[in-house]
Amino acid sequence: MAATAPFDAVVAHPWMVGVDVLSMLLFVGVIVANRRGRVTTSRSMLVAAGIVLASTNAIGLGRESGADLLFVGLLAVPFALFDLSEREPMIASVLLTLLALGACTFGLLSPFGRLASPAALRVYEGYSLVLAVVIILFTLVEISRENLRVERALRLDIQARERAERELAESRQAAINAAKMAALGEMSASVAHEVNNPLSAILLRSQRLDQLARAGTMDAAAVLKTAREIDRAVERIRRIVDALRAFARQRDDDPLRPELLAPLVEDAVELCEQRFRLRGVALKIDPIPEGLKVQCRGTQVTQMLLNLLSNGYDAVENEADRWVRITVDAEDGVVHIAVLDSGPGVPSEIADRIMEPFYTTKEIGRGTGLGLSLSEGIAVAHGGHLELDRDARPTRFVLTLRRAAPDRPRADDTVAAEQPHG
Repeated sequence: MAATAPFDAVVAHPWMVGVDVLSMLLFVGVIVANRRGRVTTSRSMLVAAGIVLASTNAIGLGRESGADLLFVGLLAVPFALFDLSEREPMIASVLLTLLALGACTFGLLSPFGRLASPAALRVYEGYSLVLAVVIILFTLVEISRENLRVERALRLDIQARERAERELAESRQAAINAAKMAALGEMSASVAHEVNNPLSAILLRSQRLDQLARAGTMDAAAVLKTAREIDRAVERIRRIVDALRAFARQRDDDPLRPELLAPLVEDAVELCEQRFRLRGVALKIDPIPEGLKVQCRGTQVTQMLLNLLSNGYDAVENEADRWVRITVDAEDGVVHIAVLDSGPGVPSEIADRIMEPFYTTKEIGRGTGLGLSLSEGIAVAHGGHLELDRDARPTRFVLTLRRAAPDRPRADDTVAAEQPHG
């Protein structure tokens, strides 16, 4: 405005100089409003100042001055100044600019007063063209800068989210491992006893074989009987060791696959049966349908069952009638594994909190408060769920998992089954 005011005073109408001064004051107002935090107001004033400038050229000098070029350039300004949350001032700015452009194009903003010389009009037209190009380039630069800023922020946000997800997964895996170690710690005495019993049996049988050999009274039947007893003891130890190894090995990122349910339940029982026996707690397992499979990570199912069995043991430990029971109910697509116990039940006032991390009613040193919450998380990761059956008496927790499709019979098996017997 300061640069064009002297030029307007020479070749244009005197009143245009007054408009130049008014526009300068308007631009100063834009700066003041922006510094006072009235960002939307200052940006609206900036658009208004541009429309006044272009309209002044149209009224004072006509379309030939390049006023329509200024309006075209001004159409891009609202998109650089306002964001999408400022819809009303953006739409208003665009509409006002379009109305002014239409009025200029159709001659509604006709020249007022004497016309400038053709040479002066060409100067104004060149000035308007340069100004319009500058406005458009400014708008494009601002939009590009904003796009770059948003893209960078989105890339930091994605990286931060990925980092948070990794940290969460690592924390979750660490919590699962801690729960595993806690479960193993609770079972350590009974597991040691489980292994010690068959080891003692092996020792006794081997001593008996040694005595028979020294006495020269060995017979095939006695040796065979003793060898079979040793085989059974070794197999017992192997099952316990295999269950412990599998329990500690499997991770949260292993793929889900169809697994027979019965061996998973047997593994959980293997790891805690002696603990129950030592305290006189009856552990009952209802028959599991032959060939029943669930889609799972096997040892995580064992871990969930161990947590439920451990909670059941703690609930009945001081009861007169002490028992824990496992039942299995298979339906189309799902399998319900229930663990029931003869304990006093879960009080209604804490039923909503028992799945919360670190919430426990056990005394210090007897529970981490992670068992049920981690088991619930594992169940959800399996596409299932774990819940307390609040209406059941006695206490009943239900683990629901996806049922895996049964194995299809092989073609040669089918043919063999159809062959007549004789």
